[in-house]
Order: sequence, then C-alpha cells, then structure tokens
Amino acid sequence: MAPPSYRLGVDVGGTFTDLLLLREDTGETWRAKVPSTPKDQSLAVIQGKDQILTNIHNGADVTLKIVNHGTTVATNAILEQKGAQVALVVTEGYRDILQTRRSQVPGGLASWIIWPKPEPLAPLELTVEAPGRLATDGTEVRKFDEEVFRETFQSIVKQKPDVVTISLINSFANPVHEQAARRIVSKLLPDTPVSISSEVLPELMEYERTITTVVNSYVEPSVSLYLRNLLKSLEGKANHLRILRSDGGLSSVSLASRFPVSWVLSGPAGGVTGVVSVVANQTEFKNLITVDMGGTSTDVALIDNGTPRIRRETKIRDLVVKAPSVDVRTVGAGGGSIARVPEVTKALRVGPESAGAEPGPACYGKGGSTATVTDANTVLGYLPKSLLGGSFALDLDAAKKAVQKVADDLGVGLYEAAEGILKISNETMYGALRLVSVEQGYDPRDFSLVAFGGAGPLHANSLGKLLRAFPVIIPPSPGVLCAFGDATTLLRHEVGRTFIRVLSQADKNDILNAYNQLLEQVKKVMREEQGVPENKQVHIFQADFRYSGQAINIPVDVNFEILKGGHLSYLRALFEAEHEKLFTYRLSSDVEVVNLRVIAEETREELPVKKLDKSESSEPPKSLVTATSNLIFEGQEFKGCAIWNRSGLKQGHVIHGPCIITEMDSNTIILPGFQAEIDAVGNILIWELEAKSPSTGGKKELDMATVDIFESALANARAEMDALMTRTTMSPAIREQQDEFNVIAEPSGKMIVGQFGSFIGGFLEMWRDTIEPGDIFLTNDPYSVAGAISHHNDWLILMPIFVDNKLIAWTANFGHMTDVGGSVPGSLPCAASSIFEEGIQIPVTKVASKGVWNNDLMEVIFRNVRLPEWNRSDVRALVAACEIAGKRMLELYSRFGDSLYFAAIDELLSRNRKAVSSIISKMSEEPTYFEDWIDDDGQEVGPWKVACTMT
Repeated sequence: MAPPSYRLGVDVGGTFTDLLLLREDTGETWRAKVPSTPKDQSLAVIQGKDQILTNIHNGADVTLKIVNHGTTVATNAILEQKGAQVALVVTEGYRDILQTRRSQVPGGLASWIIWPKPEPLAPLELTVEAPGRLATDGTEVRKFDEEVFRETFQSIVKQKPDVVTISLINSFANPVHEQAARRIVSKLLPDTPVSISSEVLPELMEYERTITTVVNSYVEPSVSLYLRNLLKSLEGKANHLRILRSDGGLSSVSLASRFPVSWVLSGPAGGVTGVVSVVANQTEFKNLITVDMGGTSTDVALIDNGTPRIRRETKIRDLVVKAPSVDVRTVGAGGGSIARVPEVTKALRVGPESAGAEPGPACYGKGGSTATVTDANTVLGYLPKSLLGGSFALDLDAAKKAVQKVADDLGVGLYEAAEGILKISNETMYGALRLVSVEQGYDPRDFSLVAFGGAGPLHANSLGKLLRAFPVIIPPSPGVLCAFGDATTLLRHEVGRTFIRVLSQADKNDILNAYNQLLEQVKKVMREEQGVPENKQVHIFQADFRYSGQAINIPVDVNFEILKGGHLSYLRALFEAEHEKLFTYRLSSDVEVVNLRVIAEETREELPVKKLDKSESSEPPKSLVTATSNLIFEGQEFKGCAIWNRSGLKQGHVIHGPCIITEMDSNTIILPGFQAEIDAVGNILIWELEAKSPSTGGKKELDMATVDIFESALANARAEMDALMTRTTMSPAIREQQDEFNVIAEPSGKMIVGQFGSFIGGFLEMWRDTIEPGDIFLTNDPYSVAGAISHHNDWLILMPIFVDNKLIAWTANFGHMTDVGGSVPGSLPCAASSIFEEGIQIPVTKVASKGVWNNDLMEVIFRNVRLPEWNRSDVRALVAACEIAGKRMLELYSRFGDSLYFAAIDELLSRNRKAVSSIISKMSEEPTYFEDWIDDDGQEVGPWKVACTMT
C-alpha cells in the first residue's frame, strides 16, 4: 500500500503564521499556529511544518507532496520601503513618467496641493532615456540606436543598481526595442536582474505599464532570495513549493520569482480561496460575501457562483499596479479599533486608529487604556472570560473603565456606549460589504455571508442582519481559514495583449486568431513551467471593453465557442450587460475592445473533506456548555447564556440564541431571534427564526448610535457617487482631476453630506413650477442656484427623492465638462470679456418630467458643444450617481422609519451648527488679513492684487 499523501497550506501573517496539513485520501486536517518571524518568514514556516508533522505517524519521515504558500514578503518590501535600488530605462521624452504619474490622487479636486507625494520607486538619477520610438501599431517610427543607448547607459553602470526596469513607449504592440535594450543591459550588468514591460504587462497605458514593471523589479531580489532559502530548507521534505498569487491562483517558484508583482497581495487572497474550498465547493451555497475581521482592519470580498470576483489591479496603500487580484476591500475596523468622542462634534467615532498588538485593547491587560471594539464586546458579555482555550484571561474591569470614559464623554450609560461602539464598527463594515455587492450590481440578499478571522464570527450575526444575507456561515477554525485556502487552491497563469478595435469595425477572425495565439502561449507556460499537461488545463477567455471616450476597461468572460459560431454583437451584448449591472445605464456610443486575455487553471482534483458524525438529536448535550455569560443586546440583559464548545458539536445540532460558540481561535455570537445549525463539514449556519426587515425594530426615540450610523451611511452613499463618476465619465477633468461635487440634502435644501450645498436652497427659492417624482433638473448658469456654479463647464443635475409623493431628500451632482461650445476648445477662454464666450448657458431646466426625458431639448444642448458624445455620456453618469444616492436615501427611510429618519437629519444639522460655532468662537477677535496676486487678467493686463480682511 502506498504511503499517504499530504499537502501543506501556509499563511504568513504579521503576528502569527498559520499552517494546515491535509491528508489527500481521507480529508483529515491538522492545524498549527506559530509566531511569525518577520526578518526571515521561512523560519516560522519550517518551525510550523516540523510542529504540525509531529501530529501524524512517522511525521519526521514524511515528504510532503505539495507546500502551497501565501506570503507577505513582497507586500512588506513595499510597505516598509525595503525593496531594491531600481534603474529605469524609458523612451526619449518620458524620463519624468513616474513623477507625472496620474493626476488622480487620494482626496478630491486639488488634493494634489497638500498630498504628500511618495518618492518614486525608481529615482530620476537612475532613469535614462533610450533612443527610438514605436507607433501604437508596433511599426517603427524612429530606429533604436544601440550605440547611443550603450553610451547613455554607462551612467547607470557606474551607479551599480540592484535591478533594471525597461519600459518603452508602445512596447505592448512590439517588444523589439525593449528586447534590444535588454541585450545591451545584460552585457553591461551581467549579474543584474532585468524586467521588461512587454513581458510583465503587454498592455496599453504607459504609466500603468511602467509602474507595474518597476514594482516587479523593486521586490524581485528580496522575494527571489526568500524563495531560494525556503526551497533549500524544504529540500528532501517537500516535492513541490507553490506561491499563492494575488488573484487566488498558485504559481510555480520559477514564475513567482520572475513575476513577483503577481503576488504582492498574496495574503488576503488565501481567506477567500479558503471560503471557496470549505463552503462553495462543499455546500449548496455558491454565492457568498466574505468578511475577514482581524485586529486592525477588515477585508471583504464577493464570490459569485463559486468564483471570487477579480480586479484587474492591485492596490497597496496609494500604490496601484496592473496585476490581477481578488477584489478585496479593506476598512479600518478591527478588534483593536479605538473608540473616541471628538470635542468639536461630540459624535462617537470608531477607527481607523488601532490599539495594535501593543498595548492592545484594555481588556488584554497589557497597559492599554483606550476603549476598543474588543473592549465593547467584553463589556457586553460577548466574549468568554478567557481566550485561546483558556490560556489568555481577559480583564473585564479594565474594559469597563475604558468604555466608561467613552460613555461619560457621550453622556450615556456604559452598555449604551458599548453597543454604540459595536454598531458604528458594524456600519463601517456594512459599507464595505455594500462596496463589493451593491456597487458591483449584486443584491446581497441573493448571497450568504461567510465570516472568519479572529474577530469576524463575533460580528457576523449582526452584519448578516444588516445585509439580509443568510445563512451567515462560520467555517471550521475560522482563524486559520487562509491556510486551508492555500492548501486547496489551483495552479493558474494568464497571458494577454492589447487589441484595440472599434467593435463595429472589427473582423471577428482577427479576434479569434489573437485568442488562438494567446491560448497556445498559456498552454505552453502551464505545461513547461507549471507542470500541468494540456488535458488537465481549463481555459477561460476574457476581453476588456469600454465605450469610446471612456478610460475604464470592463473585463467580461467570453464563451469562445459562441463567439466562433456567432457575431460580434454577442461581445457588445456581454459588455453592455456588465456596464448596466455596474453603473445602471447603457450608452449609444461605439464600443471598443481594448485587451484580450486567456487564463489557464489546472483542473480541480476532488479532495475528500472529513465529515462530522451525525447527532442523534438536534439538541446538543449540556456537557458541551463550558460556562455561561450575561449578554447585553439592544439594552436588554440576557442572563445565563450558554457558552458552547464548538469542538464537540456534531452534524445536525441546532443551538438557539442568545449564546456563544467558542473555539481555540475564535468566538461566534448567536443573537436573540436566531439559531445556529451545524452542517456536515462543520460549518455553523446562522438563520433568522422570523424574517424581519432590517429596521430599528420599532424604536421611536433617537439615540446617538442611530445618528452616527445614519451619518456613516450618508458618507458611504457619497463615496458611491464619487466612485461612479470617476470610473465612467469621459471628461478628463472629472475622471482624472475629480472635478465633480455631489450633495445630498434634506427636503428644504439643507446639505447633510457633500460640498457646495447652498445651491439647492437657491434653486428652491427661484423655481416656480412643479416638483414631482421622476423630475430631473439641469443647469450650468453661474447666476442661478446661489452662485454655486463657477463657469459654464460645470453642469449640475438636481433630483428630488420621494416616498409616496412625500419629498424626503434631494440628490445633486455637478461635473466639469471638457467642452461646452465656447470660443475656444475646452471652453475656458482666458481673454473672454463676457460670459457668452464660455459657451452654451443652460438656465435651470426640467430636462425630465415624471421620468420622461425631453430628448429634443437635450439634443439642442448637445449640438452646441464640440464633443456631444462625451457630454451625453457624462450627463448620464451624473444622473446615475444621483439615482444611486436616491436609492440609498430610500433605504435609510425604510430602515429607520419617517420619525427617526428626519430626527437623525435634524440632529446632524444641529451637530454641524454647534461644531462650526465652536470653531468660530475660538477665532481671534482681531481682524485677519490676507493678500495674494494674480499675474494678469488673461489679456496681459496686471498683476492684480487680491486682498481680504475678516473681522
């Protein structure tokens, strides 16, 4: 009989390294958790491997079949700025490409003025220009002069960089110049790694291609050294080492070493792949939303029909590279998130600041004194008296003392403050969960919520209740789920290329031929570098599309057989359906195909999963109750609630809330009105006993938590509006400079979130006609709406929001159009002497009445601008943003009811008045003077002094 075969999953975190050993023939698993070793992560990996093998017979003699490894080595190199010294070769005239980057930076319009611009990963002194140039179709415009480049590069040779990046203009269409440059660099610096952009990212967009290739070079030496050391340590102990990519697939060591940019976010992908393995592949629940809550932050993601949603970019802080990653959104809400009450607003705030591991929450007894989410859970009785199987005692008195300070600042009781902390934290996570579901066109009610991580199961029931995503699922050993995902995921590789065509003018055979070329490439890589024969490969065809004029690319899966037998209208239909799902509308503009892509995966090997024994009764034995706790929920105390030992629960057991289910690495709360079932593979399934709407439960009085939740929901709605505008618009001022401003106001026009909010009140003062459901108003008139519009380029959409003919809110958005028909292209004539030279002037106009557009009027407007398709598209985006905000206000109205809805708005406005009054009261009584100078008035007359005195 052949000896049993084992595979090991390893997930390296900042504090602990988690390992899971899986026996392939029986599905048995063993787990280990050891302290991470940041200076050399491989030390913890080997220590954990040796520890976990002691659990099996003759473990010291076992050779592991596979070690699948999720690691933060590349991530840490970027975050800690400990990467390589990178030299950069660019085309003549592009030396400043990393400095000029994109004008869209964190924050709104003009945030670049105060934004601390990070140092480029390849400094200017190590950047040289190469002669020659290619056109976008790959033809040579200027010859690559090897002698000139060899001489130019000597300055770099003298500085002895660690790595070299080569990124030349339009190399995505033809790599010949980059390949020639690499030959020369490799001769001059024979021991220096070289990355070329045509291999790392053969796609359009020069900055994105360059920064992605630079990042690849920046982390390459550290990750290559790490992988070599780990391979050496595993020699004779493991047959294969694979690295988890950011998109949840696995990569061979050779590919991972050459293209480390593909796994710079390896860590978060592991948990999502673990959910796929434990839940999607083993249960009937295929549509899942995941929440991974740790100490400082929470990661959320969406799995559609068993497949995680993938983004075509990877973001680490402010650094964005074009590498696929699981679409994980992160918010600053974790167990260590600090609760505070700012003096100015007296509003409860939770996070993103964190107590960290040291000193940690007050209840940890390590000297922490500020209230955290974990302290609030402790005060409310949601945690047992000790964690980690009884080895880590919690300090309840310290937790109460910390939360009491928050309560005193708010002027409320201890338990109300603690519940408020949890509600605000949950609302923050709820906003992130909506980002991956509602904002992507998915209804969360069609999904189940899966919670893991150390703190996720504590908040899972409450989040499921908010999201209406049932059942809420807690997988076995949620604290080490990432390691399980690493152990069970699949080898993957992808190849792509830019292929720009207007779809209506494209030749289908050209697209099919391009796909076939990519298919052969990816088959070869999988066969030769991943060891996967063609008959064990699955291939997915994708294409990126956009409307002509947009900068966003929307990827869609393409059925290759349908495309071969059909027409290109099939591709347009795929794209437009996805665009409508994401952004709620379609356009009549031409559709462009931008990139083609083929993704290969190994076929899934069915691994058995160890099933739990079936229980004889649905009621678990009382012997599994290890202790009791008094739980506080919605101001009510539930005494003597059971704390169940999860390890003894069997398939079919049903537990009614309120109670706690505890295990070594996590604790799960079951709320009143809910029950938990244990399924065949050990998942906890939380169901609501009686379906209710996610309302306040009949509450009539306003409390501070409701107001803060309402405020957080408004901020989330505004963020959705901003995201839609910057992703879909065609005017560069909007999508790049973020020159767009949105407002949500109460019925009389007072702004409750947004900027420049006075204009709705100004509009209401001058509008004399009817205002009805479905009406949409448009203007760009600087002399209307309280002067909120600066010039004719700013087009403003206003939309009333009704419930049963009762006006409950206004939503509005304006954006800077590229052209409005002025005397010069762009419609910003510096020498203008009258407003008429700026272009078409639109008075406040009802462009849609009761949901019916005045298309003739809109056509008159669009015919008076130079880029009518751009304006047509951007008006539609403005309307869509307002409609989305309107939906969010309707949800808030339904959730809180009429009385609390308007009471919360009144309280927010009152808070704002008090905060502004407080700021004003602290200003000096002395006059404040400011002056500056304008060079001229646009007609070479000047300079002009501008002065202001405030008293």
